[in-house]
Amino acid sequence: MSAQSPKRYSPILVTLHWLIALLIFATFYLGFSTEDVPLTEEVGILRWHMPLGITVLLLMIVRFVVRLRTARPEPVTTGNAILDKIGVGTHHLLYLFAFLVPLTGLVLSATFNLAPVVFGGEGSLPRDLSPMLHGLIDPILALLIFLHILAALYHQFIRKDNLLARMWYGK
Repeated sequence: MSAQSPKRYSPILVTLHWLIALLIFATFYLGFSTEDVPLTEEVGILRWHMPLGITVLLLMIVRFVVRLRTARPEPVTTGNAILDKIGVGTHHLLYLFAFLVPLTGLVLSATFNLAPVVFGGEGSLPRDLSPMLHGLIDPILALLIFLHILAALYHQFIRKDNLLARMWYGK
């Protein structure tokens, strides 16, 4: 980045960030809601969970392309080189897992042929429906999101560097 780097992310990146965050939280909630419910109720929950997951994936693709083509603020520092590297790594992992979780959901759906059951009412969910890799990696995404939130709060309230303003609207 040059000396002409903006102080904030572009409005489209801000919008995508917060929209994707809301959709991920909603998708997590719905995914966890499928545990220990009758299969008939699970189908109704999956009717929302699956399209939201696909929407997250599509918006992540848009976000990735926009991010590559848009000027961004300088990387933030914690004042500690190791923590700065952890921050960069966490952001890379957030992107990776925000792609992987919905992709593994698509694989899960294809493996069990869920779309006709969930959206077409054809047949019923398999009794042996296991979340497979999708269920194993979504806690990793949840942990990365938790670390991301903690880091943002650390910057905002401990370092008092007004980091949250970078990911909000304004001049």
